[in-house]
Amino acid sequence: MTDEVQAGTEWVPRFGMLEVPSDRAALIRGLFELAAFVADHPELPLPDVQASISTGTSSWQSKRAAVDQVAALLGETAVDYPEFELYEVEALFGPIRFYSVAFTVKALADRLGHVSASDTTSRYTGGGAR
Repeated sequence: MTDEVQAGTEWVPRFGMLEVPSDRAALIRGLFELAAFVADHPELPLPDVQASISTGTSSWQSKRAAVDQVAALLGETAVDYPEFELYEVEALFGPIRFYSVAFTVKALADRLGHVSASDTTSRYTGGGAR
């Protein structure tokens, strides 16, 4: 199904030519290639497919604002889990979970368990804390 390889925006199935940056075209192509693989291999179980929008390594308020932006575009409401220092929104596209989540450095350190919050700060957020 996906044997023909073309670069950039030259290959976007069923949509013809889209005026999108090459990184978006590559993502779209990858999604179609995954769909083709699933269709070509009915003997395999269905994959668990999830996609996320990163909130980056900015401040807690900026991360929450990024989640709110995704929520607005999805027409969904973000959910706050203050006890876990998490803030997220999700939507389903068929069986595909699409989400954006913000978490504090402390929450990440707690999830990882084996590193300190200060180590997590420098390693995962470029040095900025909550």
